[in-house]
Amino acid sequence: MSILGNVQRVLALFAAGATDLSFTEAATLLELPKSSTSHLLNQMVRYGLLDQHSTTRRYRPGALLGQAAHAAYVSSDFDDACREVLERLSARSGLTAYLSTLSGRETVVLQRLNGSFPVQVLSSPGSRRDATGTAMGRALLSRLAGPELAELFGTDGSAPLASPRQSGFARVDELLAGLASVAQARHAMVVDGAMPDIGAIAAAVRNPLDGELRGLCISFVPRLQPGADQVEGWRRLVLEETSALGRRIGDPFWRAAPAVSTTSSITEPTP
Repeated sequence: MSILGNVQRVLALFAAGATDLSFTEAATLLELPKSSTSHLLNQMVRYGLLDQHSTTRRYRPGALLGQAAHAAYVSSDFDDACREVLERLSARSGLTAYLSTLSGRETVVLQRLNGSFPVQVLSSPGSRRDATGTAMGRALLSRLAGPELAELFGTDGSAPLASPRQSGFARVDELLAGLASVAQARHAMVVDGAMPDIGAIAAAVRNPLDGELRGLCISFVPRLQPGADQVEGWRRLVLEETSALGRRIGDPFWRAAPAVSTTSSITEPTP
């Protein structure tokens, strides 16, 4: 088989649901000699199609694929609407705003807009993070139906989560309870969680036509000590903009929610 054929086979493993693979797992699933597998994976890492974790040495889809996916996403009417909201979130808050999607148990950044405030929280398009430990990830996961969550995390509530220090949840049932609370609140806020000294407020919409998920969030730096009223204003801003977007696209989750409007002015944080 050609090198492109084998590249397609590797990517198909991730498309089928694998979040990461060891060298041995890849060689076994591909049914290739170890020497051929090693050359294939090394070449894919070299050209940005795969990333290899520096400690575990496991492989996962590379940043280049995330950027290519981003280019595909930006052509849709749904993402056009999401980008309009992203621009308003960044402009109205002065903070870094992100548009992301969900890939297995990870979030993938599709677009970032820097705000006007000089201290920005920056992750590049294509960046991936464990969804359980971030506001963006929890907002996206909270929009999944029960069978979708079971596919990702299993049906044993007592099963431990792989990295409780990052997720904040030790077991699956704790995570599911947390996601239920996020769904009820219709947003997630995490401060000093998996990303120390970073706060984020996020909410998610789901396209009723194809089920595609998008999360929108703004990030801030808690050490700059924004006031409680300021944080509350940001929270209401995210809810207001995301709720309006959800209603506009016909997302049943947001159609059933009460309308939200900001009651206080949104100002930039002061150092």
